Amino acid sequence: MAEKKSATIEENFKEMEELIHVMDEEEISLEESFSLYEKGMKLLKDTKEKIDTVEKKVLMLQKDNSLTEFDEES
Repeated sequence: MAEKKSATIEENFKEMEELIHVMDEEEISLEESFSLYEKGMKLLKDTKEKIDTVEKKVLMLQKDNSLTEFDEES
């Protein structure tokens, strides 16, 4: 079975925009609205984690003038 590729930050933002558009523009049920909201919150969490990882790498690069591995639990 093929491994699912993780979406990029930009792909997550695009998908969140599409979800918002559907929720704003289309007449959907409360259940579907909740499902879309839940999906959006998962995307938001994933995006925040990716941004935090990039930010840590940038800070490490600025500190050491070279990219080093970091402990994500720090």
